[in-house]
Amino acid sequence: MRNLRGQAAIVTGGATRLGRALAERLAEEGMDVCIHYGGSSAAAVETVAALRRRGIRATSVQADLREAMTSAEQIVVHAVREFGRVDVLVNSAAIFERGRLSDTDGDNWDRHLDINLKAPYCLSRAFAAQLDGSRPTHIVNIVDWRALRPGVGHLAYTVSKAGLVAMTTILAQELAPQVQVNAIAPGAILPAPGASPAEFAALGRSNPLQRTGNPGEIADALVYLLKSEYVTGEILHVTGGQQL
Repeated sequence: MRNLRGQAAIVTGGATRLGRALAERLAEEGMDVCIHYGGSSAAAVETVAALRRRGIRATSVQADLREAMTSAEQIVVHAVREFGRVDVLVNSAAIFERGRLSDTDGDNWDRHLDINLKAPYCLSRAFAAQLDGSRPTHIVNIVDWRALRPGVGHLAYTVSKAGLVAMTTILAQELAPQVQVNAIAPGAILPAPGASPAEFAALGRSNPLQRTGNPGEIADALVYLLKSEYVTGEILHVTGGQQL
């Protein structure tokens, strides 16, 4: 399996929550990390400082992913300027809001599709454009098990993640052999904003392994995919079996 030390990565949404855990694990592996953030400027400063304490180069870049094309160019140009190249793109930033057909208005729909799907598309395009063909590289998209088992209650979110699954399989074919493109579909890893501890615990009881997960388990999956040499187009479920 590949050694990741000295490679450079972009992690969108990397200042907080799951994105920060992914960025920290990549730093542990010796990778230089550029974290993107939206409004979490204080958290971004703290995260960059924590990453640098691991002895790697780290930087942050602010961008509004609703302006997907402009933001993608801004993020990739910043990372290339800081590191000279980018080997890994982790599309982690996303929004997750409730909504059925009756109460999903145009703004809710556009917000989810812009941030959760259009931004990863634009970032993948900008990432691929800076490659020189000299080394193996990776795109890893953070999706959701609901994307393959859609249910009611999160219409725009689920559609955006289903689109991201489709894009993963398409780009795995289009960008091969230089770029391996995979996705991770988390289950109950962190409570949704505003959710109570009891609600989160109940999610754990609904899967075969009878527990919730944690961000470290998603980070383990990410490192596995980045070190793999014969895996592409995969949707790796880390759910405790919730999708079954």
